[in-house]
Amino acid sequence: INLCRMGGVSEGDDVLARWSDGLLYLGNVKRVDGVKQCCLVRFEDNSEFWVLRKDIHSCKTYNPLLFSSVNTKPFNRGKHSLHSIKGYHPECHTPSIEPEADSNSWICRQCVFAVATKRGGAIKRGRFARLMQIMKLRLPYQLSSLDWDPQHLTNQQQCYCYCAGPGEWNLKMLQCGSCGQWFHEACTQCLTKPLLYGDRFYEFQCSACANGPETIQRLPMSWVDLAHLVLYHLSLCCKRKYFDFDHEIMSFANENWDSLLLGSLSDTPRQDRCHNLLNALNSNKDRFVSGKEIKKKKCLFGLQVRAPPPLTSDSSPLITDPPGHLMQYSITLLLGQIAFTQPGGVLGHSSVEKQMIVPQSANQMGWHIAAECCGGHAG
Repeated sequence: INLCRMGGVSEGDDVLARWSDGLLYLGNVKRVDGVKQCCLVRFEDNSEFWVLRKDIHSCKTYNPLLFSSVNTKPFNRGKHSLHSIKGYHPECHTPSIEPEADSNSWICRQCVFAVATKRGGAIKRGRFARLMQIMKLRLPYQLSSLDWDPQHLTNQQQCYCYCAGPGEWNLKMLQCGSCGQWFHEACTQCLTKPLLYGDRFYEFQCSACANGPETIQRLPMSWVDLAHLVLYHLSLCCKRKYFDFDHEIMSFANENWDSLLLGSLSDTPRQDRCHNLLNALNSNKDRFVSGKEIKKKKCLFGLQVRAPPPLTSDSSPLITDPPGHLMQYSITLLLGQIAFTQPGGVLGHSSVEKQMIVPQSANQMGWHIAAECCGGHAG
């Protein structure tokens, strides 16, 4: 095995790496591990992470604005992507390239997804949105080939969504109710509002199962669910456990009330929201802990266990995060062979988003958080 080269990627190459949010990030290959099929990639902020080879695309074939994947088979009369110098065998592309496709205007799947995906949901209008919808009718892999955990939250291959990229089920992903696969927020075209972290209160069907546009419906939430979801979201964004009820919990809920899509709770008058949320926090000791119980201010609240709120249909036990500090969290893939550990962000993102733990700032995500939330309150 050539330890400096693997599948068209060599040490020193500029690459695009697909991350757990479904988006591509620019980096440079520092090391290649042909046995584990991964590369150590240094990103633009000098952070370094091991990335699976399947999620790395060489920049040698890229237009500066639009990108296409590397074709690992020998080139032989393949179709050229409009935005790439590389060719594809018609049968190697998903979906297969029609014989009558115009070589001067055809665009490959990687180029389409590179342009159409974005935080908050993929674009819904224009040529790339239409092309994306067509390409999403087929997944570029076989679902039956994936090895899932018993709760169907993660697979050993780290293959999710329409893009076949890595993912973390609790970090802005939707699960299809038909096939059980998880899909990135950035790759879906059905959302009207950005997702919160850990928000599973949706009934979703992917385009492959629907054989057409995705379908989505908001599931009903209780005040306990809302309190749990807000605390979980804040704990990831702000890297703390405890939050002030008035200045952080209620402030976040009120400022994002319409975006939370709360159904029957949406019409609750502003003056009644405080009572209902506070009652939920004080009445459910199995989920929440108050500051007075740990000799802190009684206006502080946190989660007993840092985990997303369970769905009422869940029969499985509460899913918790592995122990360890938020900023030093190691996720091991492929039976412990590939670990993502070193803190550090990419392209201006916060460090732990790069580790699939905590996202970029709330303003970048489309959610409003009070300025003091990330300013270092007690807890």
